[in-house]
Amino acid sequence: MAIRISNGVKKNTGFTLIELLVTMTVITILIGVSFGAIREVQVRGRDTRRIADLKSVQVSLELYINRCGRYPGDATCGSTNPSDWAQLTTALGAVMDANKVPKDPTSSRTYYYGVDTTAGQEGLRYVIGAKLERESSVLQDDLDIDTYGVPCSDTSPNFYYCIQS
Repeated sequence: MAIRISNGVKKNTGFTLIELLVTMTVITILIGVSFGAIREVQVRGRDTRRIADLKSVQVSLELYINRCGRYPGDATCGSTNPSDWAQLTTALGAVMDANKVPKDPTSSRTYYYGVDTTAGQEGLRYVIGAKLERESSVLQDDLDIDTYGVPCSDTSPNFYYCIQS
């Protein structure tokens, strides 16, 4: 764009190609940094939800043992021991709506459940766990030994958060 100045000289106004490229580069960098920060917040949010989900299930398990005298088995306080989260969901249907038993926020992960099957101790102790996406300070206070078939180690890149009875 050119503007005529009173003395007859044209003055070019507008942006040069270099100015436009520098501006686009700065904007691209800012967008990249923003997406990285947003992703980190999402990861922390999912991990926080996993921990809250386990605490919710822990309360349900305590209701179950108060009703049945031991940890799940089946919904009728039977003798079968669930060996995974799906079977635990069915068993907990006796004390809470089975649709309310939490699932991991990502479809590629699951929660873990294991119960003591030692003779004379069947169903008196359990471990529940979740695999976190990143290291967290809560890992300092949890169970760190694989127990009842539930992975609980905190070594990178596998950060398992576990609660036991």
